[in-house]
Amino acid sequence: MKSKRTHPLPHEFSIQGESSKNLRPLVANASFEVLARDIVQRPRILDRIDRGTEIYVPFPPTGSWEETVNACHVLIENGCYPVPHLPARRVRDSEELINWAKSLEEANVRSVMLIAGDVTDERVYFKDSLDVLQTKILVTHGIERIGVAVYPDSHPFIPRLDLDVAFGKKLAIASRDGFTIRAVTQFGFDAAPVLTWLAKLARSELRVPVSVGVAGPTQLKTLIRYAAKCGVGHSARGLFAKPSALRVIGRWDPLQVLSPVAECLTSGLDVQVVNAHVFTFGGLETVLHWRDQLMKNCDIAVKSDVHS
Repeated sequence: MKSKRTHPLPHEFSIQGESSKNLRPLVANASFEVLARDIVQRPRILDRIDRGTEIYVPFPPTGSWEETVNACHVLIENGCYPVPHLPARRVRDSEELINWAKSLEEANVRSVMLIAGDVTDERVYFKDSLDVLQTKILVTHGIERIGVAVYPDSHPFIPRLDLDVAFGKKLAIASRDGFTIRAVTQFGFDAAPVLTWLAKLARSELRVPVSVGVAGPTQLKTLIRYAAKCGVGHSARGLFAKPSALRVIGRWDPLQVLSPVAECLTSGLDVQVVNAHVFTFGGLETVLHWRDQLMKNCDIAVKSDVHS
């Protein structure tokens, strides 16, 4: 059997004993995004997933709600915690939203990732996630936690001020209606915007758990394709424009973002970063191999730090 090819970790992202104490739980408790069709058609990919792991189920333009619900059933059967994406602009009307919410309730799903969606038609019934939250339909049908996307690296269409205002309104609705908000940052290729956003959150009076979104390990040419689809092409171009050991080996490593975040948390930043949220563009198996190896390296770093 061929051994998997490994890639040396660039020196600029080496794991230090102190920061690894924060890095390890971020990765050990990571959530993952996996397409519904992969979950339904290839459930064996979940064999190496720890029970209770959060699996987010994206809703691509070619997807269907029925496929999403089927994937949630498979995840629960395999001991995972499903977090399906619910795109507001893809919902035809309130009746359909009720039907979608009922189907999640019947499947015993308690969390959703509420997004605006990729529909650009101005005649949509729900224009954004705030419109959906105002209905109270989700919480009426058993949804207890709602993930919302935040964009430290800016949004391709929405001004930052509008994003901040909308985020505050979502937190207010959560407080009013009794559900929990989880902020999930869009993946990017530079830790600086994420650290700036976390520092801003720490200075505010807002207290919300945060999942730091990162693209999983993959070839850079694959990553740039997904980056364009997800609206982070500008960030990706910045990655390719500067010299980096990652460019030399032709492979992206999420540590470029996660390592500085862990180091920042070591300094005592008052924010609740609960885990890494990994977009599995390079495949779930590749991500799990990376996660397991990284946790081993963190353990080694901590032991080395103690002995020294």
